Amino acid sequence: MEDNQNMDDIEQNFLTQFSSMVTTDKDDLVKQFQSIGENLNYSTATFFLDMNNWNLQAAVGCYFDFMAFPRHPSMKFLNDLTVGKDEKVTPNTSFKQTWLLQNNGDISWPDGTYLQNETEEKKYVMPSLSPNDTTIITIDQISPVNVGPFITRWCLYASNGTQFGETITSNIDVCHSGTLAITQQMSQLQPIASSDIEIFDSLSATNQDARFPQFCNRRYRRT
Repeated sequence: MEDNQNMDDIEQNFLTQFSSMVTTDKDDLVKQFQSIGENLNYSTATFFLDMNNWNLQAAVGCYFDFMAFPRHPSMKFLNDLTVGKDEKVTPNTSFKQTWLLQNNGDISWPDGTYLQNETEEKKYVMPSLSPNDTTIITIDQISPVNVGPFITRWCLYASNGTQFGETITSNIDVCHSGTLAITQQMSQLQPIASSDIEIFDSLSATNQDARFPQFCNRRYRRT
């Protein structure tokens, strides 16, 4: 209550001060607007002035109304980037899920923000993401031993345990014919580069002594 009263007093003092200023030069108006706070940049001042038809008194009042309104961090789920998305998984199997998240709020995520499954203790520390920025998070999962739907729910929390943003709901079918884990394992394999094949071919043509295994000669000899 006392903080709100102090804010009202400051606002009134500035409004009284600016009511006696008469100028139509936009650069002067921006400078006068910036004088109400040390962290007010040119873009912010221009935004509030332009929104109020360059009426300095109205812009200052609008700014203080905006600052007095409580703001909270926010998160939006943008996309599921999981390798093998929509595939089923076998029981008692490790796999990964990858999600694209965005800070769709007007303040940065607080330091110590973490992602957590509502039924587990493991935490995934998140960056202090600026407004409108995105981040990719990969989490580790283990499917249950029984077949059927495997549903987990994930939320972002501030360091004090306060939840914010959307809840991410994961729903994956568990069955004995699942292919998700195999798909993810295969995606980690890197095929032999064509340049490596050429190196083996060259060796097989010039290196016939005991230092070069005969099975390599058979495997990579040109036909």
